[in-house]
Amino acid sequence: MSTIKKEKINCQKICCNNRNFLKARNAFYIILFLMNAPAFSQSPSGTTGSWLMFFNQTRLHNKWSVHTDAQYRSFEIIPNTEQLLLRAGLNYHINNNYSISTGYANISNFHFDKEQIPGIQVCENRIWQQFLMKNNLGHVNFEHRYRLEQRWLQSNSGDKYLNRIRYLIRATIPLNKKTIKRNTVFLTFYDELFIHFSSTPFDRNRLYGAIGYQFSPNLNVQLGYLAQTVNITTKHYLQTAVFYNLDFQKKKM
Repeated sequence: MSTIKKEKINCQKICCNNRNFLKARNAFYIILFLMNAPAFSQSPSGTTGSWLMFFNQTRLHNKWSVHTDAQYRSFEIIPNTEQLLLRAGLNYHINNNYSISTGYANISNFHFDKEQIPGIQVCENRIWQQFLMKNNLGHVNFEHRYRLEQRWLQSNSGDKYLNRIRYLIRATIPLNKKTIKRNTVFLTFYDELFIHFSSTPFDRNRLYGAIGYQFSPNLNVQLGYLAQTVNITTKHYLQTAVFYNLDFQKKKM
């Protein structure tokens, strides 16, 4: 009798956890949709762009790692350069769930007037600081990223300095396993808000959704969609992202 009771209790706990997971997932989707209803409007001139992205984190020590990423952003799906971004930073891992970072980025911007205007139109040098926090709710992995940026922009019309703050919330959901590990198919969603320290604070908002595959503990690939709203105009992008990490920590004998 005691064995049967224990099995019933375990089944009840599993059902309860599943219900909580479904409630949390559905609530997250609803909030994300309500925050980004304008993101489903048409892109400027009906043009969909594309982003190709590579991200790397190289672990040097239990507490320290180096971040690098390179992104090619095209005004159209076919190569038609809109922006090139190169970024690097140093991460300090407080523990498995919290880290702080600082780094530098260089961004080359190209402008369009029916067709691409030759040459770099705006060159940006950027210093950034970041706080990253992770937590789990059921099988859903959440990530909160707070980033400060000091931006120096150079163009033919003059130089400009801007301060900006960014907040990103991301949810990652494994589909065929309980956690993200080798051979896991997963969904990932994020929303990121950009705010300027100025009289017109809203800069832009990004809404992203993708399906990914974890090939190994160090490698995953994501295919997704991004809607970026700048002022009141939304442009849509198809995205391909590769995340490849390295670990040079000394192994314990």
